[in-house]
Amino acid sequence: MKKNSILLSLIAIPFLVGCGGGSSDTTLASTTAKISGTVPGTLIEAFCEDGTYVQVSSTQNGTSQHPFEIEIPQNTNCKLVMTTNENNDSTRVITPIGFIHGTTTGSTITINGDINLSHIPLELDYNNTIDTNGDHVVDQALHVDLNNSTNIGVNNTPVFDTDRNGYIDAYDDDDNDGKVNAYEDDDNDGKYNIHDDDDNDDHPDYMEDDDKDGYINHRDDDDENDYPDYIEDYDNDGKPNHLDDDDDDDDLDYVEDDDKDGTPNYLDDDYDHDDYYDNNTSSGGMTTAKTFSADVMPILNSNCKSCHGTSGNFTVTTASETYTNIMALRGTSTKDKAEYMKDKGDGDYSHGGGDKLNATEYQTLESWIYAGAMNN
Repeated sequence: MKKNSILLSLIAIPFLVGCGGGSSDTTLASTTAKISGTVPGTLIEAFCEDGTYVQVSSTQNGTSQHPFEIEIPQNTNCKLVMTTNENNDSTRVITPIGFIHGTTTGSTITINGDINLSHIPLELDYNNTIDTNGDHVVDQALHVDLNNSTNIGVNNTPVFDTDRNGYIDAYDDDDNDGKVNAYEDDDNDGKYNIHDDDDNDDHPDYMEDDDKDGYINHRDDDDENDYPDYIEDYDNDGKPNHLDDDDDDDDLDYVEDDDKDGTPNYLDDDYDHDDYYDNNTSSGGMTTAKTFSADVMPILNSNCKSCHGTSGNFTVTTASETYTNIMALRGTSTKDKAEYMKDKGDGDYSHGGGDKLNATEYQTLESWIYAGAMNN
């Protein structure tokens, strides 16, 4: 998978979808103005330099000229793309829109008031297009004559085009499979990426940057396994990473940094295996999460109870009392306290009993700790 750093802020991307016309009521990032006109039945998208992304569908009105309105930020460079037959992989026609304003021709528009583009004669028949690479993006933009209208500026500023190849990132084909990014289905849920908003935050999932590393999700494959990180399921709980928030803190588990070492959970490999997600001590990768009563207490009973059963700062008695004793150990957090107990048993700190844990026991304790060191 090709990885290109995205240069634009994608923090606020209003994702406005009109089904048969109109759009959802989502506030854009700045004062807006409307672009209107008519087209054959079409999806209309706007990509703007401030990171705004908007999509609407034209209104089916029983004629060949379907009206549309799309709101974009004023005084901001934006590009338009219009797609006919959007839901048909073989007949889809994706048309970048260009503009003619007096003697100026360009691919990018700015407006500071409402404008009407009149009728835009988009091609409906893919067989009539020139598309040399077969990705259904026509090779030449369709230029709309703005007839010297006021409230308009035209230029060629690159927008949402991080590789500067003249195509908007959504309409590149990063993995060279003959299908542009927008019309792939990264998570195999039957929805094109362009319409897929599983977390209901009004942003297409594939265009977000979940781990804030500068790569949009579709291009982000930090573990280099040829799958975007956001659709993987690192803890094998049936939820893709971009929907998985087991601790309900509104931060995705895989991009959190539980041990505060500066490395997000899904890249954290302090002990030569994935600390947070490795809850299977033999094969790696989570199968059954370790619990204190079923997995940790038997280790403490067999290795520690003979010396710590009746005396010292840490005693091993019942499961509930032992957990309380662990929580009395030094450390600023639950996991710090449990980690100190584990490291004493492994001989990392001065320990009269020496190194008491074998590799499997060590990994079991570690897995329990990185799952939250809960009293379970």
